[in-house]
Amino acid sequence: MINLLGALLAAATLQAAPAAAPPAAPPATIKLWRLDCGRLDENKGRPWAWQQVPTPCPCYLVAHNGRYLLWDAGVSKRALGNAHPVAKLDRTISDQLADIGVKPQQVEFIGISHFHGDHTGQATQFPQATLLIGAGDLAVLRRASPTPGAAPPHIQPWLDGKSKVEALEEDRDVFADGRVTILKTNGHTPGHNALLVKLATGPVILAGDLWFSHSDALRATMPEFNSGRAETIASRDRIGRLAEKLDAVIILQHEPADIAKLPAFPAAAQ
Repeated sequence: MINLLGALLAAATLQAAPAAAPPAAPPATIKLWRLDCGRLDENKGRPWAWQQVPTPCPCYLVAHNGRYLLWDAGVSKRALGNAHPVAKLDRTISDQLADIGVKPQQVEFIGISHFHGDHTGQATQFPQATLLIGAGDLAVLRRASPTPGAAPPHIQPWLDGKSKVEALEEDRDVFADGRVTILKTNGHTPGHNALLVKLATGPVILAGDLWFSHSDALRATMPEFNSGRAETIASRDRIGRLAEKLDAVIILQHEPADIAKLPAFPAAAQ
């Protein structure tokens, strides 16, 4: 009887013992490619220095353990062959993705920094993707008479309800692990966003058009067509403070010197 009682007590002890915690999942592997998504050949009569030379319009692909986010979509395919008087394009986004073995249908998300046509031009190559766009910008694109510079046809599948869209009111943790986050930075447009990517080598913030150039940043200047001066200042302050806290690299998306901080395609930052 004593032996039986001892065996029962031992069994009860084993059942009550907490289960060992499963091993922690390894952190996601993050890669960031910069793509050549066209340029704008502005003229010297423009008021800002950044417009007086060809303005690069890059876009970016983020890989998160085999899931993909395209950040911005460059100029329209109609600029191929440099036929457009201002917008120029040598290769489409889809053509470049083929170089690294990524098919258009693998792109799960398209994040748009803002509604201007040099950031949305090739989005319709990825109609299966969920469009992540600031709510204020989406509202402008849905107007009967959108703000100049907006190009509703560039995101027509999402405006028509044929493709999925998320109108972002706040920050958006894209893959739900804090590694890739869309940051609310209203001011250049009503729903402008930046993108924080936490690479193994250090964080990078793709700042959209929050600033246009280093000169713009140093002088605290901004174009008069910004939707809100006070909002722009607050958003710039937010990104500056965040970059200082995280020791992050800020990439001004039209600034050639900043674009060159990331490896030339097809190499990726990791």
